[in-house]
Amino acid sequence: MSKYQQKPYTSEEKRKAIETYSEKIQYSPRYSNEDWEYRHVIIPKQLVRFVPPGVCPEDVWRGIGIRQSPGWEMYMRHDPHVLLFRRPKDYDAVHQPFSQVMGARSVNLAAGVKK
Repeated sequence: MSKYQQKPYTSEEKRKAIETYSEKIQYSPRYSNEDWEYRHVIIPKQLVRFVPPGVCPEDVWRGIGIRQSPGWEMYMRHDPHVLLFRRPKDYDAVHQPFSQVMGARSVNLAAGVKK
């Protein structure tokens, strides 16, 4: 088996590994340039086997226990266990956090304002 082929695993093995190691995921502070906000995430080597090679869609990286606010996309992989993420620098200004949107909606509903 080459180093690029992943050893088969069961869903139970994956669940146990994520349960055991997801708390050991390390998140860098955010850093930015004029257009993008960046961060990198270091996953424990025990979780690497559950992430396919290359850039992964959001459901895959969230599926191994990575927790980030909305808008982040994986754009590169530095090592098998270092995943790089980015999102537009003004993402929070353009997209209100869900909690603020729902808070405003509940206030409007309480006041009898229809959407």
